[in-house]
This record gives sequence, C-alpha cells and structure tokens, in this order.
Amino acid sequence: MDLKTIGMWAWRIGLGLLVLWGILGGLGVSLDIPIVASIAVALAFLGGIFYLGGMKDMTGFFIAALALAAFWAGAGTLFVEILGNLVAGILQGAATAAGAGAAGALLMVIWGWLMPKS
Repeated sequence: MDLKTIGMWAWRIGLGLLVLWGILGGLGVSLDIPIVASIAVALAFLGGIFYLGGMKDMTGFFIAALALAAFWAGAGTLFVEILGNLVAGILQGAATAAGAGAAGALLMVIWGWLMPKS
C-alpha cells in the first residue's frame, strides 16, 4: 500500500469521524472525548499531506474549504432550530476536516516551492 492510498483512507476516516462528531453535537449529544477529535483532525491533516497534496486542482479544494467554513458559520440561523443545528453540525465537521486537510495540502505546496523537482 502506497502513501497516497494511506492518505486517502486517513482523509476519509478523519472526515467521517468529524462529520459524525458534528451530527451528534448538532443533535445535542455532548461528547467530552477530546482525544477522538484530535485523532480525527490529525488523520485529516495527514490525508491532506499524502492524498490531497497530490491533487491536480488544489485551488478548487482550498476554495471549497473556505466556503465550508463560511457556510458553517451561517447555517444555524437558516433553518428551524433543530434542523439548523444538525446542518451546522454537519458543516462544522466537514469544515474542520477540510481545514485540516487544506493545512496539510498547503504544507505540500510550500514544500514544492522550497524543493522544486529537477
């Protein structure tokens, strides 16, 4: 198994855990297990380094990550309270994963600038 495949699975697992975390938080379930959230963010970050950093159109991903953060900030007020909280929770998990993945991908962009291919 190569690093790209490992990164793809790390990204998917991190994204899934963070969206699930957001759904439960949106439904009012209080999860006080910060290590799980930290592991999910670390998986998304590693996925950003090994998987997302190799994408051809990283600009599109960076814009999508910014859009998720913006939509998450306003989603709670768009709907009735319970639905708004649920949508905001889903967007919060996706935005958190996208932010961590974008940080890893950005690290690879900077690495490419510093260590250009011959």
